[in-house]
Amino acid sequence: MISAAAIAPDRLAVDVADAQALRAKAASGDRAALVGAAKQFEAMLVSQMLKNMRQTRFNDEDDPLTGGEGMKLYQDLLDKQWADQISKGRGLGFADMMVKALERQSPVGSPQAAEESQQPALGSGPSAAGVGEATTPGAQLPTASSDLKTGFIARMAPHAEAAAAATGVPAAFILGHAALESGWGRHEIKDSQGRASHNLFGIKAGSSWDGAVAETVTTEYRQGVPMKLVQSFRAYSDYSSAFTDYANLLKGRYGQALQAGEDASAFAQGLAAGGYATDPAYAGKLQSVIASVGKHLALAGS
Repeated sequence: MISAAAIAPDRLAVDVADAQALRAKAASGDRAALVGAAKQFEAMLVSQMLKNMRQTRFNDEDDPLTGGEGMKLYQDLLDKQWADQISKGRGLGFADMMVKALERQSPVGSPQAAEESQQPALGSGPSAAGVGEATTPGAQLPTASSDLKTGFIARMAPHAEAAAAATGVPAAFILGHAALESGWGRHEIKDSQGRASHNLFGIKAGSSWDGAVAETVTTEYRQGVPMKLVQSFRAYSDYSSAFTDYANLLKGRYGQALQAGEDASAFAQGLAAGGYATDPAYAGKLQSVIASVGKHLALAGS
């Protein structure tokens, strides 16, 4: 049994001020610090699991044995200690997975890791769409050089303008959506032979699609948890066909987005509300990329 002294140390067993500290320690070059931080983070997760388990019960406010603020405080401290004990040694495996994931993304001690640790977390990770669409592997908030953005906009502007005429959605919004889903054209979906699908919007094939398809790995969020899945996407003969299909999709399923007018936020929220993507941060990412497109168009017109 854990003694009373064990539940009253100088600090609580689980003391994670911010999940961003885990990434900072990954960049410090000290693998031991990374492993320690990961175990601490795992303990926090286990503690939350125990807390949620306790809440799933009948009301015991009137129970003289288990009710009362004193007993609740004791149970909370006890849960934190159990979480600390469970996470020691090999734990539940969460810490090992976090360490491996961070080391793959930014090798410990590398200049890239040190630089990225100073940047704000932007909710990275590709999102995936709901019933009919899914974002591609490049659909995290994309970063690109000014020249890359300018070239992408110049190539796709005629197609976006045609889609805008068909839907009433500003061409800048359509270009922003294509840029988000394709990483400014760098991550366009390709088939097994490496041929371009011209699918810049991550539109899934679905049972109603009778055209060519391209299969690729994408990330879908299930109950808020990202999962890697192989999905079939529509493949087109050219970009004109792709933008035409996108326009038809908007008119058929995303009435709320079509009614947004010149409001980029409302357009992004309308797509998210219609189930275009399962990424909870999708609307914010899309609005940010649309703003970037707008700046480039303004500079080009000045």
